[in-house]
Amino acid sequence: MSSFGEAETPPRSFDAATAVQPLGDGRFAADVDLGWAAPTAANGGYLAAIVVRALLAHADPAGELRLRSLTLHYLRPAGAGELELLVETVRSGRRITTVRVSASQAGRDVLAGLAALAVPDLPAAGTWLPAPPAAAPAPPREAPRLAPADWRRDDDAHWLQVNESAPAISHRVQLAPRFGGIPFSGRAPREGESPQAGGWITLPAPHAVDAAYVALCSDVWWPPGFEPLDRPAVAPTIDLTIHFRADIPPAGLPDQAVLGWYRSSTAQDGLVEEDGLLFLGDGTLLAHSRQLAIFMPLD
Repeated sequence: MSSFGEAETPPRSFDAATAVQPLGDGRFAADVDLGWAAPTAANGGYLAAIVVRALLAHADPAGELRLRSLTLHYLRPAGAGELELLVETVRSGRRITTVRVSASQAGRDVLAGLAALAVPDLPAAGTWLPAPPAAAPAPPREAPRLAPADWRRDDDAHWLQVNESAPAISHRVQLAPRFGGIPFSGRAPREGESPQAGGWITLPAPHAVDAAYVALCSDVWWPPGFEPLDRPAVAPTIDLTIHFRADIPPAGLPDQAVLGWYRSSTAQDGLVEEDGLLFLGDGTLLAHSRQLAIFMPLD
């Protein structure tokens, strides 16, 4: 999760907060909403969702391709207000289309990235898939929220009531933790294990599982590296790569909870990495994600 507190105005819905306005010649405008912020700026997954909206509108307006890869480098924190995006098709091939994207605020570069889109139903030389981790089912969307002190990992009748001090984005989604423990609890992993975090994710209102929403889910959870710490820290994202593995049509897959499983194997020299897997309840693999972040105390 890239590194803000509460927004000054009521946050908009996910679709409204990630909408893009075409300006012509591959240029788009978006309005960054800090109701979807992480501790110090707009969340990296939220910004990735905005980018997905723009690059699909530019490179695949007819919905004939599938987004397969997106890599973003976050150059500086994004604040509230207008975000200007430029999307350029680098190459349009028979199978793969490559797209370059950049974004700026007030004339200052905020992010840069590359994406790959593919035709559906590519010939497959082989197929193998990871098994989803064992997890209790997702609660119903309308289930009440339960305080952290009363939470159990097998609770399928409640969503987590996040603390008021949690980043703004944590209040925009519903979370049901299934992996890992409490951030900043000082609980170091056992030998041979890596810190992990994650669980079920959904929006308060029904929403199709489209590519933009998958991008959000790749970076919506607190970092797994927070649990072993005994004092608050932040982890602003340097780069984020998302590999979209399911065939996600333009209208998205049917509304349902997404299971996110995030692990970190290395924290060293002020940097930490995070690997994520996103699944549907039936075991469908939606995406792999990987990011590198600065790992520093909140001082």
